[in-house]
Amino acid sequence: MPKTSRKDFLTKTLYLVTSLSLVEGGFGFSSSLVAKEKLPETLPEGSKPVPESDPTAKALGFHQDAKHTDFTLYPERKDPGSKNQFCKHCAQYTKINEKWGKCNIISSGLVSSQGWCSAWSLKS
Repeated sequence: MPKTSRKDFLTKTLYLVTSLSLVEGGFGFSSSLVAKEKLPETLPEGSKPVPESDPTAKALGFHQDAKHTDFTLYPERKDPGSKNQFCKHCAQYTKINEKWGKCNIISSGLVSSQGWCSAWSLKS
């Protein structure tokens, strides 16, 4: 096995790292990952959204976007009468701005006005 000089090793490593970063950027892998996690710009300063992995949120089937509701667990969410069931119409929701508010049940952060959970009840 031929010996590789330190200079050759570093040169080949540099080429490999550079080409991998160009390929990743060229195919848009990194930009597509950032786009999925991007939150609306209207999130109030110093606030964080409720993570959907939060134990309370998970138990209630909460999603920041009601379109992602698990319809196999909550088939009633498909009913035509439930088409306006969003956090912004819930009795537990307190509006902060047009896109975000606080929930009396899920208190680990802010919820989207377009969210939904199984504790939803019509605001009177």
